[in-house]
Amino acid sequence: MRPVRGITRTCVQKGFGMSDRKAVSRRTFLNTSVAVTSAVALSGSRAQAARPQSQPEKFVNPPDEKVDVRVGIIGTGGRGTGVMEGFYKVPGVRITALCDINKPRLEAAATQVADDKPSLFDDYRKLIDYPELDAIAVETPCYLHREMGIAVLESGRHLYAEKPMAITVAEANAIHAAARKAKGIYQIGTQLRYADPWQTAIRMIHEGGIIGDVVFIRAHRHNIQDLPHESTWFFKRELSGDTIVEQAVHEFDLMNQVMGGVPVRAAGFGGQNVKFDPPGRDIRDHYGLELDYGQGRVVSYSHSWIAPPHVPCDGRRELVYGSKGAIDLETGQLYLQGSERPKTIEFKKTSDATLAAVRDFVRCIRERDRPFADVEAGRDALLVALLGRKALDEGRVVTMTELLAEG
Repeated sequence: MRPVRGITRTCVQKGFGMSDRKAVSRRTFLNTSVAVTSAVALSGSRAQAARPQSQPEKFVNPPDEKVDVRVGIIGTGGRGTGVMEGFYKVPGVRITALCDINKPRLEAAATQVADDKPSLFDDYRKLIDYPELDAIAVETPCYLHREMGIAVLESGRHLYAEKPMAITVAEANAIHAAARKAKGIYQIGTQLRYADPWQTAIRMIHEGGIIGDVVFIRAHRHNIQDLPHESTWFFKRELSGDTIVEQAVHEFDLMNQVMGGVPVRAAGFGGQNVKFDPPGRDIRDHYGLELDYGQGRVVSYSHSWIAPPHVPCDGRRELVYGSKGAIDLETGQLYLQGSERPKTIEFKKTSDATLAAVRDFVRCIRERDRPFADVEAGRDALLVALLGRKALDEGRVVTMTELLAEG
């Protein structure tokens, strides 16, 4: 059975002032500081669920910097602040507007980029109506992505959209249609596409054939720390789509790249067997999933919130097996048939995957290029998550054809 291809893969207002400090520029900051990434914890194989806490930091731009991309951020929570910091580090970019319904959080974010003097809003529609914007990042809970994303696209601005694209097939199709008609570009926030060792390893799989024909992927994400409980929406399935939709799209995006498409069917089991706070939490705390990409190519993936610290091999891992060997996408370790010791592929470890992603988004705006993590990639990753969720819900093998019929 041939794999189902991934739906065509083609790549109130208030000002805040601050004194100039020429000794610190965006370029200097870029070379000396690593922004907080996200709840996905993209920094290593012992990935944790919670965003590391750090003291808010004020950044300063060179006063003579030429600005050609003006960015607005909708949502200034942990993830939104991380994306804001990424944009702030890109030369020629200004944060000109911020929006959040949480006033203290909004003002704290504005203080971090005070020299940009962003206008502040508590209604995303007012931010979209603000004329001094070229691009907008939507960094809000999952259930809001369709509504806000389409509104940005229809405004003619470029959209940096937080993953997942949506939480249903119908919503994904609506965003896909809006992006195809939009004047601006659409980039989804699956930033591992822009980071190493993941991308160097995937290029070596496809261009160098370093492990031969890919036949199997063994992957997991076993979180050893819960997300902050103030993010109450995450723990409600109707708002987040469940853990498989909110989190696992990152891994599914990598799997789709390795396999060259989306799976034809899925099966799995899981549940909610451990009592966690907050009250009313209805997302799964663990599951195991099998994905059939056709032609005998299979992915075995597990995902949980029940791992205590220091369990061997827990955290996050993506091991790709081929006819000549295996490669670890997370660490860049290469294991070849007939070799007594593993090798490490040559790559430049990406210290900030979010920065890598937003820098390329800005490049695409300037060059009118198609983002690597475009609307097709975003929908494909979501489709795998929705396929797996349906298989888990129904306790049976579910085909991609069945899932697509829901849209």
